[in-house]
Amino acid sequence: MNPTHVSELLDRAAASVTPTETDPASRLVDLGRRSVQRRRRAWGTAGSVAVAAAVAAVVALPLRMAAPDRSGAAGAPGTTVSLGGVSVAVPEGWRTSEVTTFDPCIAEPRTVYLAARRGSPRAAQLSSKCPSEGQAWIALVQGGVPLYLTPERLVVKDGQLLEVTEDVTQSQWTYRAFNEEIMATGVFISGDAKGREQLLKRVTWPAGPPAPASGGLMLPDRITSAVSENAGPMVTAMDAKTLTRIRAALTELRDPVPAGEECTLQVPGAVGIGLDGVTVVLGDATCPQAVSTGGGRVRVPAGLGKELLDLIVASDRAAVERATKD
Repeated sequence: MNPTHVSELLDRAAASVTPTETDPASRLVDLGRRSVQRRRRAWGTAGSVAVAAAVAAVVALPLRMAAPDRSGAAGAPGTTVSLGGVSVAVPEGWRTSEVTTFDPCIAEPRTVYLAARRGSPRAAQLSSKCPSEGQAWIALVQGGVPLYLTPERLVVKDGQLLEVTEDVTQSQWTYRAFNEEIMATGVFISGDAKGREQLLKRVTWPAGPPAPASGGLMLPDRITSAVSENAGPMVTAMDAKTLTRIRAALTELRDPVPAGEECTLQVPGAVGIGLDGVTVVLGDATCPQAVSTGGGRVRVPAGLGKELLDLIVASDRAAVERATKD
């Protein structure tokens, strides 16, 4: 999904949120039903985002929203910069650049960017190829990446679970921690495959949530709704019978995955389910494991994700039929 589309969806959600709105899931479901052509949905709304303000850095790069953009000299060995809890060891000979708005289309090679936000790429505005396409650079954008209900890919790097998205239009990859933050600091990396892997090794992520002592998945104490995607459109279940079955199935998962045995959860195949602020992603036969934004990674029967999705779809259709009759 093009990041521009994500921004459009979030902007629409933010514009419609009022201070009295307490259920971002229901608002997102409504947006999803009116945007069925969009494959992935951001889990949450922009109106509920609280962006972290702290910027910790070994090299002092204070982020002031009103300050002019600034660039630093080429980094010496051992230089580290940080933003929103994410740190990057600056490659030798690279420079750093602090900007208010990061535009990947005009990013300069061999540069580490720190930005308050990400702007619309000029390529999208001009319908042309980005001058920076394929060049090596890395950008940290504070609160710049949404949590997807069904991430394109979930990988483990240095013990941390990351949500990974490829932007094929600009030859770049986006990374963020898979946790309960609706909007998290994102790392955008451009370059060839080998170069991206080397740059990713230079990123240090904040510690993720620990697995429950029970060895299962961390779930909400009480579930009032279950939201998922059915080949694009959002679907939701709110009836007690369906929610009880879903919670029971997830609670029974007690076979933790040892470190080093994690596989990559990805679409198509993976099923994401939003449960009152916690997202659970279940894999298919290619990766029969499940993870929770609250913590925990367990083995699952290969078809469980599809079974739970079918339950939600059936509940959603029944609710629509009742509403139609009324």
